[in-house]
Amino acid sequence: MDFSTYGVEEIKNTSGDTEELRFKIEGIMGIGKKGKTIIVVFISIIALIFSCFIIYLLPVFLFLILIIINNKTIFVTKESFLVKNSIPIFPKQEISILNLERMEVKRIESHKTNKNETTISANFELYAIFKNKPAKKIFSSMNFALVDQLDKKIENFLNIKDTSNKDQLDRIKKTNYQNKLESEYKKNIQLKQEGGSAQETITNKKNLKVDKPSRSFPFTVSSNLVNLKITHFYSKSGGSGFIMLLAGSVFTAIGTYIPFSERDEPPFAIIFALIGFPILISGLSNLFNKRYINVSQSKISYHTKPISVSKEKEILKSHIKNIEVDYSGQRNNGIRSYNVFVITKDGKKHKLIKNVFNELGLKDLANEITHHMSL
Repeated sequence: MDFSTYGVEEIKNTSGDTEELRFKIEGIMGIGKKGKTIIVVFISIIALIFSCFIIYLLPVFLFLILIIINNKTIFVTKESFLVKNSIPIFPKQEISILNLERMEVKRIESHKTNKNETTISANFELYAIFKNKPAKKIFSSMNFALVDQLDKKIENFLNIKDTSNKDQLDRIKKTNYQNKLESEYKKNIQLKQEGGSAQETITNKKNLKVDKPSRSFPFTVSSNLVNLKITHFYSKSGGSGFIMLLAGSVFTAIGTYIPFSERDEPPFAIIFALIGFPILISGLSNLFNKRYINVSQSKISYHTKPISVSKEKEILKSHIKNIEVDYSGQRNNGIRSYNVFVITKDGKKHKLIKNVFNELGLKDLANEITHHMSL
């Protein structure tokens, strides 16, 4: 994060030591000049239209515009936080840092459902956490990287050592649901690891063993000196298999029943079947398919059953460059899913596992494959 965009100043004393930080945040929640201008123009146009009919709404629109164009400056000293607004009608906020323990960023989500599709929007709030009194909100923004860096810069200035900062950015980028899945997975794996410490990082471990798939980790994993066997249960990955099966069945039934029962019905009714049948197959796949992955010292082989037209594939170790986990480009109900790829030396990406919410679990699997093959 380049703080120069947001006008950060370090005020130094005669000895050259920083005695104050100033964070100048432009626009509502740190949106910035361009976004602020677009919103103000849009609201102004709406205000002009409505003022022709309902004149008393003008003060409401004016107040909204003032909120948007207001800029905040956060002053941080060794004694207090001071938040000032550029528009005088908005009050300033001063908070003593006496007994300040640390700073913390919280992800606040709102869910909106439209036509069976859920979208998630998030705001990120920076709090001052105290030892003997309630936490105080200092700032909020839709820019998670900005809030995270504010947290770290303030703690560095105040000489606060905060171990939670280590993975904070990765945590707030993910939805609350994903963090919950990863937390459940982490606890389950730690309990199964022989001699495992609760503080030890899971991805540094070898010999991952999972006997039963779950929502947080839709795999079984077993290994011996020769083979590492992984089974991916599609039905546990959170897909909408049942809905697709139901919709596909209805469309296919309509498309096949009408042409045979109503001879005078035009043949375009078959289009329902042409649309519905692939959806039906996709729903069945999501409900019943499993991907079987066998990793040996010399190759990776994988296939999908029972609904698949693809034959078993294999990739020789001599062709493999590395194993990667990456964002799939897809979201289910607003939640990101991830894939595991085998990257070969010719630059090609082979999709080994697809559409799983638990990024941490996939990284463990990729790590396990890498160790087993000694890549």
